[in-house]
Amino acid sequence: MNLKKLSLALLLAISMATIMSAEGLAQTPLIDLDANKLSEGPLAAWKNAGSLEGAFSNDGANPQVKVIDGVKAVDFSGKDHMLADFKAPASLVGDKPWTVIVKTNCRELTGERTLISWSNRPDRCLEIGYGEATFFGVIGTWSNDVSGWLDNVPVKNKWHTLIYSYAGGKDGEFQAWCDGDLRISRKFSLATKEDRPFVIGACMTGDPAPGVGYVHNVNGAIASIKVYDRGFTTVQSWNAYGFNSAILLAPQRGATVDALTSMLKWEKGSPDVASYAIRVSNDKLVAENDVKSTAGFTIIDKVNKTEYGPLKLNLGKTYYWKVDQLDASGKVAQKGIVSEFKTETGNAAKPVPADSYIFVEGGKHELAWTPGKYAVKQNVYIGETAEEALAKKKPNFAGLAASVTSVELPIKNPALGKSYYWRVETINSNKLSVSKGDVWSFRTVSKKLKVYISSGQSNSVGCSMVTGMPEKYKGFNKNCIIFVRGECIPKNEKNEPAYGWAYLKDGLGSDFGNRDGKGTFGPELLFGYNMAPQDPKQVMAIIKIAWGGTNLGAQWRPPSAGGTVGDLYTKWVNFFNEAKSTLDPAFEPEFCGMIWMQGESDASDKQMTADYAKNLTAFIKDIRTETKQPNLPFVLAQISKMPAWGPDLGDGVRAAEVEVVNTVPNTGTFTTDDYGMGDPWHYDTAGMVSLGERFAVAMKKLVEKL
Repeated sequence: MNLKKLSLALLLAISMATIMSAEGLAQTPLIDLDANKLSEGPLAAWKNAGSLEGAFSNDGANPQVKVIDGVKAVDFSGKDHMLADFKAPASLVGDKPWTVIVKTNCRELTGERTLISWSNRPDRCLEIGYGEATFFGVIGTWSNDVSGWLDNVPVKNKWHTLIYSYAGGKDGEFQAWCDGDLRISRKFSLATKEDRPFVIGACMTGDPAPGVGYVHNVNGAIASIKVYDRGFTTVQSWNAYGFNSAILLAPQRGATVDALTSMLKWEKGSPDVASYAIRVSNDKLVAENDVKSTAGFTIIDKVNKTEYGPLKLNLGKTYYWKVDQLDASGKVAQKGIVSEFKTETGNAAKPVPADSYIFVEGGKHELAWTPGKYAVKQNVYIGETAEEALAKKKPNFAGLAASVTSVELPIKNPALGKSYYWRVETINSNKLSVSKGDVWSFRTVSKKLKVYISSGQSNSVGCSMVTGMPEKYKGFNKNCIIFVRGECIPKNEKNEPAYGWAYLKDGLGSDFGNRDGKGTFGPELLFGYNMAPQDPKQVMAIIKIAWGGTNLGAQWRPPSAGGTVGDLYTKWVNFFNEAKSTLDPAFEPEFCGMIWMQGESDASDKQMTADYAKNLTAFIKDIRTETKQPNLPFVLAQISKMPAWGPDLGDGVRAAEVEVVNTVPNTGTFTTDDYGMGDPWHYDTAGMVSLGERFAVAMKKLVEKL
């Protein structure tokens, strides 16, 4: 359920002063904070009116009490927080149930933002959050028992009443609500630490002591907070918003139903309900207002149970529905709130080439797709613009059987760099409406292809967060294609890390460091943006094969170094050959260079450090043999000077890297000592952006000398 359409005035009018228990008795919350009782200006202490009593005091800069959009609230700057002079009771820790209700308006949602917490990080902590982090934006515990808002993050700069409820015990149900909309529901088991103080606006790191730290600060306002040592049921949370109408459960608001029939399901929102009046229509006004339908689909019925159907639906339609609750006399006791859902379009799907992807000059040009679920016949339209492909009356291919999944492109010599557009129109069975089909596009590029290779360990894989990266580097780079193996977030059908010949994009890094669920990236991203041709007639290619936490002395050990060939070197050769064999055969690839970010693991071992220059020299020689490019430009980035690399901070490996560049032709290097670190081992986002850029600068210098 999503009540975004409710007016702000209605939401602000909801009174949270009294929450009723299952028995109908008012229960005093453990924590009860209300900014309405505060004076405007700096806030030194916020007295708790709940049963735990005590107060929250500033533990640094003072938050400010002010009126924001008509609501008096405590405004947190993103740097301050308030610490309680009392601790969480036994009834609220471990796997005990609880409910938190917060009225808040936040300016910044990036990453994790903690509204209230009562167990410090790192382990067995508990953070109640309102942030964009996919894994931790709602609740964080430093374990797998976490959740984010997914695609339902409450919009910022707007007042929301958020309810978080945990039923307690093994696999207890957790729910997160926003303004009467149940957005998250999942089950897990908590085990929060005991005897820790409450914190508003941040989460404590380390045990309470001088010098303790705070993280995930809120940048925004909090008008009220209530904490209960019991978990609210779905109905109790719904009632807490001031609603007692039917709770619409399925289909969920905004869902797309993958069937032509569907059951409507709901839960009663108040106890004295005798029956229900159902209203369903394609016309929102008909569903919303008790008016008769003048056209289209409408159902009006009365039932005594909390489900209705199955409804017979049509393709590509939006359905609006509501459930009025009736009393014993049949009169409306509580009017329903309108929800909506859609049905699938019936369109063909999964185009090949993928939408906006490429054909290669002189290659096989075939359009392929997966037919629509209800297809009996298909028509294919091709145009030079999206508008033409949509408006065209005469299909290029007419009356194709439902089993047909491809056609040969009728344009014999498509212009290089020019985009063409196409769609598959589906004639459906059982008198269903025709599915017009989505419009897809492709372009043809030159068969000449420059290929670069990116390899190494974790800073080559990429553990730097996409969050905070300039927006212009997010999304697909249509000037560069990439093949990724080794360790990366995308997975193939076998659940193996893999991304095969598609446009370069952010998010092709490691799961390690992916704190907000929005992905990580490696040096390939900025290297590609700086090296790729800016001509729609051409693309560049990158083969990325990298593994975190690996060494050259054993795992990457090349044949020319002597001894046992490393298993990663063998895998590298296999993946490199896979990349070549799966590349469109119409391409004429030229291997133009390799970038290498590695050495951190070797720096922690004295013998590997001593052998690093010899091993890397052998590695470059064998890579050049594999690529059949004896002068292949090879750029290696120096590892940073870090305590994590051992007593010499990595000085030995850095010296070896410089030695290799001074003795092996067509090699280059650069320093990374000025980069910030996201953790003890990996570059932060700005550092990774610079790493890719410096690789490109160094590579261009080597290429220019050839």
